[in-house]
Amino acid sequence: MKAISMKFIFISTIIALAAVFFLSEDKGPACYQVSDEQARTFVKNDYLQRMKRWDNDVQLLGTEIPKITWEKIERSLTDVEDEKTLLVPFKAEGPEGKRMYYGMYHCEEGYVEYAND
Repeated sequence: MKAISMKFIFISTIIALAAVFFLSEDKGPACYQVSDEQARTFVKNDYLQRMKRWDNDVQLLGTEIPKITWEKIERSLTDVEDEKTLLVPFKAEGPEGKRMYYGMYHCEEGYVEYAND
């Protein structure tokens, strides 16, 4: 009887942990639910945090806090609800120079990848 109780408790614990691990995945909003302003704010905050570690970009621009000028965010016209990533182009300008960036904002996952010219 005691062995059956221990097995039941063990299996129940494993099931509960699996449920917490797999079902508690906290996803962000879908891209069609994110306004351009929200996307820009997310990208700007992420970018400014990363600038502290991007020595080459800091040297090129001459500052860790460059002036940011936003370009137009292009959205899908046909598959709005299937859009997983927003391309958020912007120009960063500092006293030493400027650089064009393309932030690829993965809305639901909540992270940004960058490319630049």
